Parts: sequence; C-alpha cells; structure tokens
Amino acid sequence: SSAPTTTATAGFLDRLPPRLGRELLCLQMEDHYVRAHTSKGSELVLIPLKDAIAELEGAAGLQVHRSWWVKKTAVVKSLGRGRNLVLLLANGLEVPVSRASVAKLRAAGWLGSSGINRVE
Repeated sequence: SSAPTTTATAGFLDRLPPRLGRELLCLQMEDHYVRAHTSKGSELVLIPLKDAIAELEGAAGLQVHRSWWVKKTAVVKSLGRGRNLVLLLANGLEVPVSRASVAKLRAAGWLGSSGINRVE
C-alpha cells in the first residue's frame, strides 16, 4: 500500500539500484556521499545531501539533522534520550534530531499528540 512515486521523487530514486526497491526511508550524509536507506537495504550515492534533498522535493520528509533527511512514514516513534530526541525508523535505525529541528518537526505535526508517539 505504498503511495505512487511522484516524478519529483523519482529523480533521486532513479540513482538507486533496482534491488533496493523504491521505498526510501531516509538519507544519511557520509563525507561526499549520501547513504540512501530503503526498506530493502542501503547504498552509497555520490551526491551532496542538499542536492539529494532537492531531488526529493514533494516527498513527505524533512531534514532532521545536519546529516540526516527522514521520510515521515518511515518513523515508528520518537525517543527521548536525556535532552536529545531520536527518531526510531521502521528498519530499526535511530536517527538523531538536532535541537534546532525539534521545533520544525513539532510545527510539521511530527511530534506531540497528533504526531509520532514519544517514548521516554
């Protein structure tokens, strides 16, 4: 029951090998590369994170940290780790949220009573 891929998101997804499928969960910056995590695995792609995010325009996701972009549907719950917030993804990854992004996530409805469940 995955949503149809828009032409906007197809730009970046076309960079991925077919074995990874089209269900993108998140992007993780690694030096000059982006590690694209899908429901079937991950792959390094030679592209700056900001360019990859630009190619994903129209996808329901946000940059939650300097080196991470996350698709909203990939998030299972948010975890409080002391003063820090971490997003737990469907594939088991824990993605850090920068303090500056917490307000952005809350404003976008990702956190709080109507958004992702927070577990202390």
